[in-house]
Amino acid sequence: MQQAVLSPSPVHQPTPDRIAAGERLVARLKGQIGGRMFTDPLMTYAWSGDASSYRLVPAAVVFINSEDEVRAVIKACRAEQLPLTFRAAGTSLSGQAVTDGVLAVLGDGWRKLDIHPGADQITLGPAIIVAQANAALKKFDRKIGPDPASQATCKIGGVVNNNSSGMCCGVAQNTYHTMARLRIVLADGTALDSGDPASCDAFRISHAAMLDAIHDLHHQVMADPDLVALIKKKYRIKNTVGYSLNALVDYHDPLDILIHLMVGSEGTLGFVSEVTYNTVPEHPFKSTALVPFPDPYAAASAISVLANNGVQVTTGVTAAEYIERRALATVEHLAPMAPLLPWLTDNSPAVLIDVTAPTAQELETEVEKAAAILSANGATHIDFSTDEARSHALWDIRKGFFASGGAARPKGTSMLTEDVAAPIERLAEFVIAMRNLLDDHGYEDAIIFGHALAGNLHFQMSDDFAAPGAAEKFDMFSKALSDLVSIQFGGSLKAEHGTGRAIAPFVEAEWGSKAYGLMHQIKALFDPENLLNPGVLLNADAKVHIKNLKVMPLADELVDMCIECGFCEPACPSHQMTLSPRQRIAVTRERERLRATGEDPERLATFDRDFQYPGLDTCAACNLCSLRCPVGIETGTMIIGQRGQRRGSTARSVAGFAADHTGSVEAFMRGGVALADVARTIIPAPALEAISETARRASGNRIPRLSRALRHGPGAPKAPAKISRDDPRDTGFPVPTAQGDRQRIVYFPSCASRMFGTPQTDKNLLPVTDAMLALLDRAGFDVSMPEHLNGQCCGQPFQSKGFPEQAAEVGGALKRELSALSDGGAISVVTDASTCAKHLKEFPGDAPVLDSAQFLVTHVLPRLTITQKLPTVAVHHNCSAQRLKEQPSTEAIARACAEAIAVLSSVTCCGYAGDKGLFFPELNQHATRFAKNDIPPGCTLGVSTVSTCASGLSEHAGVPFVGLASLLEWASRPLH
Repeated sequence: MQQAVLSPSPVHQPTPDRIAAGERLVARLKGQIGGRMFTDPLMTYAWSGDASSYRLVPAAVVFINSEDEVRAVIKACRAEQLPLTFRAAGTSLSGQAVTDGVLAVLGDGWRKLDIHPGADQITLGPAIIVAQANAALKKFDRKIGPDPASQATCKIGGVVNNNSSGMCCGVAQNTYHTMARLRIVLADGTALDSGDPASCDAFRISHAAMLDAIHDLHHQVMADPDLVALIKKKYRIKNTVGYSLNALVDYHDPLDILIHLMVGSEGTLGFVSEVTYNTVPEHPFKSTALVPFPDPYAAASAISVLANNGVQVTTGVTAAEYIERRALATVEHLAPMAPLLPWLTDNSPAVLIDVTAPTAQELETEVEKAAAILSANGATHIDFSTDEARSHALWDIRKGFFASGGAARPKGTSMLTEDVAAPIERLAEFVIAMRNLLDDHGYEDAIIFGHALAGNLHFQMSDDFAAPGAAEKFDMFSKALSDLVSIQFGGSLKAEHGTGRAIAPFVEAEWGSKAYGLMHQIKALFDPENLLNPGVLLNADAKVHIKNLKVMPLADELVDMCIECGFCEPACPSHQMTLSPRQRIAVTRERERLRATGEDPERLATFDRDFQYPGLDTCAACNLCSLRCPVGIETGTMIIGQRGQRRGSTARSVAGFAADHTGSVEAFMRGGVALADVARTIIPAPALEAISETARRASGNRIPRLSRALRHGPGAPKAPAKISRDDPRDTGFPVPTAQGDRQRIVYFPSCASRMFGTPQTDKNLLPVTDAMLALLDRAGFDVSMPEHLNGQCCGQPFQSKGFPEQAAEVGGALKRELSALSDGGAISVVTDASTCAKHLKEFPGDAPVLDSAQFLVTHVLPRLTITQKLPTVAVHHNCSAQRLKEQPSTEAIARACAEAIAVLSSVTCCGYAGDKGLFFPELNQHATRFAKNDIPPGCTLGVSTVSTCASGLSEHAGVPFVGLASLLEWASRPLH
């Protein structure tokens, strides 16, 4: 008979007592916490999952931004007897970032990034993303040691707490070994800064008893030669199982031991508020190869030789990623894989290798040495390349295996992932044994890959945990895996993903009772009340690894393959304001599950009602999430569909009226903004903004907000002189004229550029539409434009609001006119807004459409003479421009107009999202909240490729943003 404990409940809600305690906790913290706090069912469910296969709904979610807030939350949790879990990016894979207690999420207050003189050290706050730290260090040819595959998303707080490593990190360059200083807050509220002598001296006095106990543990271990030998052996390879017992061997000062015990403790011992890393070299010369082998044994044998006996190097082979054939099959359709396909058989693995060196000559020598080893061990094709683009493409594939492999699973199943390590000298037999184990337990769909230089293999498989017997199957596999890795191979059951809930029941089996007892003593010293992340890392429940497992019900074909990894979140403008793409998908899945089962109509009604603002209204639908997602999931497209489903008859009637009267709508919008411009001459701008904001709120976001950055547009530009149909230039081919060869081009001034104008500057800039016409004439083009431009629209505004029929109606009329103007597509069409260009490409007519950035850099800029330049110009890559991959074009134009450019690194989508900046300005404000930090001294102007985005950026970045054409026209304006 199946045990009830093994049947996963689809929703793991906190108990009523916990829910009540969570509400009391939030009441206690009012006035002490500056960030947002949630106890409602929808938002707590949204925060119920991390990247692991576990789901726990917290009783309360609290955003923390300072050490004082950490202390306040700890105190409140103690008072309400609620467990506390800290969360950074939520990319954890072992269930250590979920809880049914209080989830304390890192807010914006932890973004410190300070590069020390010489760049040998860097101090980071726990909310800094790894890739951000490395981007700042790149110009110094340095990086931090840990380099997890999720580095574009994961945050420093999680890296420290999991002792994360990665592709090149090995053992020597993880946080434990490269950390120079740590600042922490313990469960009793005490802060300790290991780099501050005064803090250390005070702690030695205030916590003498704790340090004495740690000192006793150190001597207890050192007096046991067998235990010392075990600890040293365990940390010769990657190992994140249990606490960092090596601290008790490597250090003698109890304060040093304490600090190093914090590393890899998964939030169970305290809170990490700051870390200083010793940086490591990032050599500028690198060569990459994806090398196929005839069989897994040959590949592993080659890696064993390349591994240099497990000693980490910075010159030579710095990374060797084993990728088995079944894993390659999930990505072989991608373009970078094409050169490898002829060399792959049904059983051919491949190894992705990086060779790095400080000079080109040394690189050549190291590549020759590596190639000789690979050839001697049976490599079937060796093709090293220094092409940086190809290297990035191959590594993007490798870094995306977690998600792309997960996307290959059957729909409706959950993805399971583990990472293990074995001594490098046994890697070849370990690879074979792992494959056999997976197949023997019915996980034939599993794929294996990993950081083979460190003997570290990752594998992932799938199962439907709503199906009977799935949990038992996983339980049997987990026990067999523990025996194979920990006992038979003397390896690590968790090499770098942390223990979490997934491996907690197997820690004692791997370490033995003596070492396991030490871990319990450590937990009791740091957290005697078991307040911090209980059940993670140490857990007496032998079945905890198969409890609270996620189910993945089908919800929408657009997102069904999402594994909730969170890679999308840094690109989302509403992330940490309302919901992220991952959270929108998770909530949508739960809504559809409730709809299908009918089990809780009241909860479903609550979710449906409460999803409107955080899920629908504040989604920019920019789909930048798809660019971060290894399988390209477009959450924004799903949201647009849901908006359409919610549109009632009244809304559809309004949309239909607007579609039939676009000219009147445009005139009304432009006139309204013009009226506001006039009003500013009478009423001070702040007062006018306050009035419009009050009206917006009172109307339930139906009346748009006005800002001082929003200016009325020029309307439809004056059409150039028409070309006679008898004129030979009407053929669309260049013909000689008195001014030289002139080509025809059709120009469509977007409705946004017509309605909204250029912010005021001291450069006497032209509006985008007039600037485009001036540039086209200056570059020798004959221009045609649609007649009666007022009201002409591509349909994108209707599409984004969930009115596809009206979008097709309005856009169809424009496309018919563009087709006629372009002689059925013989002549290209250029428009001045990336959003319009993208929409017209996705819903094409006869005429090929070019965005202004692409057209200006290829066809106009070469024909211009730059007469004046700015010292520096800021550049924002609007979301549509990013999806059109126009960043190089935009930057090339900006560089032509300025001595230097500063690309906004903190802003992805600006959140203006068409007219959302008018009706939901908080989204624009949130998305651009760090924009001022990206503006260097002396920069007085920025550029964007959409006028509404320029308006939102002008308001929040501290300098006016203008259209690309406006800047280029100024820079190439003839000087008299």
